[in-house]
Amino acid sequence: MDNSKFQSMLAMIDDFTGEQLAALKKALSGDNSFEKVVRILDSRFLDDRKCLYCGYAGVRNWGRQSGLQRYRCPDCGKSFNALTGTPLAHLRKKEVWLEMALALKDGLSVRKTAKRCNVCVSTAFRWRHRFLTAIQKDTPAKLEGIVEADETYFLESFKGQRDLPRPPRRRGGKAKSPGLSREQIPVIVARDRAGAVIDGVLPDQSSSSIRLVLGNKVSKNNILCIDGGNALWGFVNADKIPCKVIPPGKHLHERNPIFHIQNVNAYHHLLKNWMVRFNGVATKYLPNYLGWRRMTENPKRVLTPTGWVQAASGRTLQ
Repeated sequence: MDNSKFQSMLAMIDDFTGEQLAALKKALSGDNSFEKVVRILDSRFLDDRKCLYCGYAGVRNWGRQSGLQRYRCPDCGKSFNALTGTPLAHLRKKEVWLEMALALKDGLSVRKTAKRCNVCVSTAFRWRHRFLTAIQKDTPAKLEGIVEADETYFLESFKGQRDLPRPPRRRGGKAKSPGLSREQIPVIVARDRAGAVIDGVLPDQSSSSIRLVLGNKVSKNNILCIDGGNALWGFVNADKIPCKVIPPGKHLHERNPIFHIQNVNAYHHLLKNWMVRFNGVATKYLPNYLGWRRMTENPKRVLTPTGWVQAASGRTLQ
């Protein structure tokens, strides 16, 4: 951290509430991992003490359970803690959650994650997808300026399932037929020039499916660069979004350096190379991996282990 940011942080201390100062003191005291994770989670209700069930402002402390502060709403009578209703609810061993967050930050495989956290492989796998469930829903509210959009495809996978609707492939294998087919799962990726990304798994290759992902994220205020595919073309026509069609051509972007789809194609390439380390991803978990990659690629967000735990507990980070 440079000195100007440090001085700005010092200037804000005068505005801290008593609870915020107490949390800051605990953070600086070098407490153990369990207490640190509990402090991170409990800080969710430092400023906004609203009931998770009815929204009543003014819930009361109601003892502690599993290290976490419990709250009770005097209006509806229900009690809850910082993890109620989140993907991390009821998970144990909070003392190694920061190590789990580091494993996600480093993009480790399940076995390497299990070794780092000193848990079994099945626990590491379950934790991974609990952490990623909330993260994959954390997307930008909208994209700005020039936006590039294109589809990419992943081979359908039933990895981990006992009953397959088709004969098994050896070590992933290849699609039964060349080119696009039902075995190829379409994924739409849209990226603006600031690096913000919105992506999603499409149920089919249609404009209505693309609207489910990009609707209200891309508008008439954008200029959408596409390759002219039928689904994207139908989406921009129906929503009357300004667009530039980039026909396939070698070095075409060099002749038109402003409107191109090089950034989103580069993102496709990096995404697929990054996923090689997992030796195949089950299609049902594909949205989680898209969110994982999107989180690590966000240029405006450098997540620490604390940030990963906050995001996994359902807190939207700015």
